[in-house]
Amino acid sequence: MTATPIPRPVRTHDELAVLIRKQIGNRLFVSVSNREPFVHSRSPDGTVQVRAAVGGLTLALNSVMQAVGGIWVAHGDGNADRETADARGRVAVPPDAPSYELQRVWLEQVEHERYYSGFANQALWPLCHVAFTKPVFRQDHWEAYRGVNTKFAEAVAGVVGDREAIVFVQDYHFALLPTLIRQRCPRATILHFWHIPWPLPDILRVCPWSPELLDGLLDNDVLGFHTPDYAERFLAAASARPGWRSAGQDILERKDSRICVRPFPISIDFDGISAKAAGTDCDAAVDRLRKRYGLAGKFIVLGLDRIDYTKGVIERLQAVERLLELHPEMRGRLVYLNAGAPSRNEIPAYQQLHRSMDELETRINATYGGSYGNPVVSIKEQLPESDVLALYRLADVCAVSSLEDGMNLVAKEYIAARNDNGGRLLLSEFTGAAWELPGAETFNPFAIDAFSERLLAMSEPDSGQSAERMRKLRQHVREHTIYSWIGSILETLQPSGRTSG
Repeated sequence: MTATPIPRPVRTHDELAVLIRKQIGNRLFVSVSNREPFVHSRSPDGTVQVRAAVGGLTLALNSVMQAVGGIWVAHGDGNADRETADARGRVAVPPDAPSYELQRVWLEQVEHERYYSGFANQALWPLCHVAFTKPVFRQDHWEAYRGVNTKFAEAVAGVVGDREAIVFVQDYHFALLPTLIRQRCPRATILHFWHIPWPLPDILRVCPWSPELLDGLLDNDVLGFHTPDYAERFLAAASARPGWRSAGQDILERKDSRICVRPFPISIDFDGISAKAAGTDCDAAVDRLRKRYGLAGKFIVLGLDRIDYTKGVIERLQAVERLLELHPEMRGRLVYLNAGAPSRNEIPAYQQLHRSMDELETRINATYGGSYGNPVVSIKEQLPESDVLALYRLADVCAVSSLEDGMNLVAKEYIAARNDNGGRLLLSEFTGAAWELPGAETFNPFAIDAFSERLLAMSEPDSGQSAERMRKLRQHVREHTIYSWIGSILETLQPSGRTSG
């Protein structure tokens, strides 16, 4: 069974707005996510400040919400979120020009810990990623996950009721939510995008509650994944559930229920990132970072990820160490920028990852550093956008070494930032991006010696081949944007609200 992505005629925000008006009509549009688009926080001086959440998905969904004027349901975790919301938990956003409402869901700390740090990120996250980290399945985590999904369903029902609505659910935090919404909002059309990989059926069975997860997701009208492989894995597992049968290459049916399961490769706002990378703020950041880290005249390899065991951050360090061991001529010439923001530090697997990274960085610098400086520069913080784009511009190679990744948007951001057609993307073959990006230079991050030799080869001139490759990659990402991703999902709907599979 091979699922083929549908055409993506939409590329820009304005084109998306036209499609939204056509597909949604007068129906209420509701977006549901764990993370909220705007956070209110009280600063040390007592004033309340509001900041927009970072990330291409949040920015794109914010654009959609502004176009349709709907309601966004999300967890309110800012320390001033309650006082800035009304009695229903709602606040008008964006703050400078309100055009839709944010419906906040309040969670107790222990509830959030068990649902988010517990089941979502210690059970589902490792289960869905082939990263050889054992999932943790605890009854109290599962009960909290189920309880939080119920809270979100009640919040959605509070804004939808029995009206016609389109509810767009995001990610693995809400596998049970479609059924719970269906029970409360019978006239809702439910779209759901799963942002991480979907496991093979035999791996899925490891989870004690896999039947409940499948049944919850089967109550969607449309379920999206990044790649055809993930969609096919879901279809294989779901078709074994009682009463369900295949009704086409990407359609399952049961009595009067019907779900469309398709790949919708997510992307970025190419034009926006490209313009910012060419701006004066980024120019200044390039000069500042080059001087701060002594990068002039160096061969620069960049690894830029949220610090997570699925991203192959240890494997990158091991490849750099092996390169310096076997090729002394690279000592003093190579600088590896190991950049990434810490995350999920309350989870033991992540605490161990940080310890392992620190030990490796210290050993490499102690062994191969010298008067010419340390070969590993560690930047463990949430960087401003101008600095991230500057690192992309500075890097001769951006090494994306994920052990498994739903898509990986760092790869696409790097491409968009290289207005000079310079730099080279070395992309793990275990990312969704490797499937989608034509002609990308791919590799196996588990093969450390081969990884180090690829880095060595990339340090040498290639007679313009890399520039031509980058030009083609940029053209692809320019034509397949975050707006075309949302547009392709919405295009599965008929004006009546049914799917067009």
